[in-house]
Amino acid sequence: MISIAIPSSALINEKDEKIKAYKVGQIARAAAIFRVGEIIIYRDPKLDESDFIADLLEYLETPQYLRRHLIPIKPSLRHAGVLPPLRIPSHAPKDLKIGEVREGIIRKVGPEGTAWVDIGVNALALLKGVKKKSGARVTVRVCSKKPLVVEEGKPAGYWGYKVKKVELEDLLHRNVVVASRKGSMPGLEEITSLEDHVLVFGSPQEGVHEIASRLGVEINARCWNIIPKQGVKTVRLEEAVTAALAIINFLKGGME
Repeated sequence: MISIAIPSSALINEKDEKIKAYKVGQIARAAAIFRVGEIIIYRDPKLDESDFIADLLEYLETPQYLRRHLIPIKPSLRHAGVLPPLRIPSHAPKDLKIGEVREGIIRKVGPEGTAWVDIGVNALALLKGVKKKSGARVTVRVCSKKPLVVEEGKPAGYWGYKVKKVELEDLLHRNVVVASRKGSMPGLEEITSLEDHVLVFGSPQEGVHEIASRLGVEINARCWNIIPKQGVKTVRLEEAVTAALAIINFLKGGME
């Protein structure tokens, strides 16, 4: 599964926090549409808004019925109302179906590993054999509706993305591909061979290599120009993310 990495200075050109939130929402939507498994925020000292970006990304990924339990009220979420809903499979509706997988939060824990889980319906679901504490997020499968009983389960397909904050150096231990207009056009085989790779993007003001040079980090990785012959002076970060993921998804999808 592909991951993407964006700098903590991704929103450096924006002053309005509402616009910043909207742009983070666009990146989250692109990630969800093209089944990104992880969104990584690497620290750029020029502007470190890692927490702000991560808060918005995590808020969007969390099912609506769990947000009040898992996400505290904080200033970074002041403009959460402008964020587009992801509607990923983990954001299940209230209509419950036996056999479906849902996200939940453990509300109470009883003796011998018995727990009661909020899965977004009026009643709490009984979950046995759990080793997690109250307040933990769990993925469960609905066994019965009356009584409401669940068991720990795994989703069959794409379920959403994880969010991680790292130093740029931390990315060098993974399979990295840098997205840059200074790179070369990748071949079909190069794109279709991507599997557990991180596609790294720069900020609106600097490319990845410029940021790395400023931080004293040497990056020896493939560098791809995924938008050759661009018709505008600059491609915005959210546009570059969407374009790159769309091309990779289309080409890899045609080979599956």
